[in-house]
Amino acid sequence: MERRVVVGAIKKIILDIKEKCIIKNTAIRDSIFDILENECTVIYYPLENEKNRGFHIKKIVKNELKDFVYINTAKPIAEQIFAAAHEFGHIWEVADKVWKILGYEGKPTEKEEEDITDWFAAELLMPTDEFRNAFFAHMDELGIKAGKVKLDEIVRVMVLQMKDFMVPYESVRRRLEETDIMQKEAADYLLSKQEEALELVTIFIKDSNTYLGNGTCVKTVSGIRTLIEYAESKEDVDRYLLMKIKKEFDIADMPIAEEDFEIHIGENSNE
Repeated sequence: MERRVVVGAIKKIILDIKEKCIIKNTAIRDSIFDILENECTVIYYPLENEKNRGFHIKKIVKNELKDFVYINTAKPIAEQIFAAAHEFGHIWEVADKVWKILGYEGKPTEKEEEDITDWFAAELLMPTDEFRNAFFAHMDELGIKAGKVKLDEIVRVMVLQMKDFMVPYESVRRRLEETDIMQKEAADYLLSKQEEALELVTIFIKDSNTYLGNGTCVKTVSGIRTLIEYAESKEDVDRYLLMKIKKEFDIADMPIAEEDFEIHIGENSNE
């Protein structure tokens, strides 16, 4: 399975997905959460000691197969975003689509499916042309010449890329090789210097006003407020259970509006 050939198929699939899901932003960033929620039920919950950033499962609900995705909100927001894009790829069965487009026999192995879905997430969040253009623009801004560079110089540019696309350091490191900005030897060297590089990442992120490296620790389920409000309008609902759910997911009560007002929206709204 050659990555370049697979990515060619992935780009075609992304164009189709963007058209069907009406995705117009080039840099999707944290909009991926809204995009994902339109496709499935998303559970956001912080698990501090869990390595997993997220996962996707299918469950039968009222005789219908439904998609569910979990996002670990204890992880930095950049990792949550990449996890959401990855699970979005599973929902769209990108690996199977790639297999079909390329005319491969059978089905992809579990590892092949994960690799393809990672490449999909990377291309969705960091489109090749936009990633390359942004990288070289940052090089110019910082006065860094192509060729022999210092570790702190390349990491400084990588942090700017992390902020541009809201993705983790490791995703940017891999993307540098995937987009032909950097040769494999240089990307491998960065990997061998990961401890020093991550220390620099922490320093540069602290120097800027960004929450990129922070977890959100959000506790919610997509659409939960609407469901709670609907349940509260019913008389035969267990109020204690509702109270427990609201407490567990930090669902605050809405303030009571004292009066209604009219709002006219449209071409003649001022008439």
